[in-house]
Amino acid sequence: MILPKKDKNGNGYLSYSQIALFKRDRAEYLEQYIIGKKFEGNAYTDFGSNVGNALETNNFEKFTKNEAGILQKVTRLDEFERRTILKYDGFYIVGYIDTNSKDYSKIIDYKTGGLKKESQYKDKDYTQLHLYALSLRQETGITPKEASVEFIRRGGNAFRGEKLTVANEDPIKIDVDISYNRLKSVYWETLEVAKEIETFYKLSK
Repeated sequence: MILPKKDKNGNGYLSYSQIALFKRDRAEYLEQYIIGKKFEGNAYTDFGSNVGNALETNNFEKFTKNEAGILQKVTRLDEFERRTILKYDGFYIVGYIDTNSKDYSKIIDYKTGGLKKESQYKDKDYTQLHLYALSLRQETGITPKEASVEFIRRGGNAFRGEKLTVANEDPIKIDVDISYNRLKSVYWETLEVAKEIETFYKLSK
């Protein structure tokens, strides 16, 4: 399959971020993944990275005592940032699980966001954890039994010049359906999106 991103061996690959952006905004996908416009981080992406790093390393020195107390309530499993590969015929999907149990029975994705932003992770278009579960099933023969998003509320508004903070609110756990039928559906839906991306890429060249 001919895709915009290729590894050092010339094999095409996608990521959940690519898929989500293509479905959300094709013009932005064109700029970022085909034209190659450099992605520039901002206060929001930096904040998310700082939270993720703190949870992975168990080092909360960049946060206040109260913020650290909230972050320490977030579930941390045995392994962090485990690389996953889901192979299809002619391409693959790469990803990184925020945290998983050693026996692969549980996988968790960490997210940060403002008021009511957690609702997007209850939507059927959110398939990141499904792709991780499919990858583990393909690689290890083990299908996770539990998948969830742990949503950390963010305070402040960078566009108003306010500092972004961890809000004084317990993390929200959002259970994700990774039943056999749901995983099967996501597998085939993802293949169709990959075909659409290939067509879009060819037409844009």
